[in-house]
Amino acid sequence: MAVAISGARAEGGQLLSDERLLPSEIIMDPVSRLVVFRLSGPPGRALPLATDAPLPPGSVVRTAGGIEGRSADWVKHVEGKILPLALLKIDYTAKVPLPGTPLLDSVGNVVAVAHQTISAKSGYAIPVEVVKRVLEDVQRGGHVSRGWIGLNLRPDAKAPQVTRVHEGSPSALAGVKTGDVLIQVGSRSLGEYADAVNAFFFLKPGVATPVKLKRGDREMVLSLTPIERRVD
Repeated sequence: MAVAISGARAEGGQLLSDERLLPSEIIMDPVSRLVVFRLSGPPGRALPLATDAPLPPGSVVRTAGGIEGRSADWVKHVEGKILPLALLKIDYTAKVPLPGTPLLDSVGNVVAVAHQTISAKSGYAIPVEVVKRVLEDVQRGGHVSRGWIGLNLRPDAKAPQVTRVHEGSPSALAGVKTGDVLIQVGSRSLGEYADAVNAFFFLKPGVATPVKLKRGDREMVLSLTPIERRVD
């Protein structure tokens, strides 16, 4: 089980690596664009994944080939559009690594995966907590799923305000009301709509999640258990 690495390409449902054909089953998450391969050939060396703690700005990362970079900031909007999950902007000392290249910390743990080039020496990267979220799904059930809680938010509001609660949804059953403002989902604090979109990516079906919200002048914490929305 591995995240797609640089130099590998998929053709006709099979994986080519260094011009060597490895029979594989390919599973892709259309939100993060991470591709997971289940290989039937000899396994390679697995790189350890870092903890889920967010990578602070200014952190040094490097590739196995020696390209060094530094995390600049979290990116939630690109050209006015809200991203389906927050990405890391990395500024490199040399050329940007190919998409899928693991980015390592000082002790060799994967902290992010190169995702997209912005300029000659800058690029976006997927944080390791996204990699873990996708891998856990694939390892557990063989597919990627989404946790759905059944509420709509107002994208143009300064805070993530609930505009609709779907009847019979986890949000309705937990007592969420139209007009509530979400403050925190799980361990992720929310300051704007984009933060909520990012937090929803990590919701796991069947796993109770505390949601802190504000109703008028009162704050409260509700427990919501997302249901599965499969992604094929």
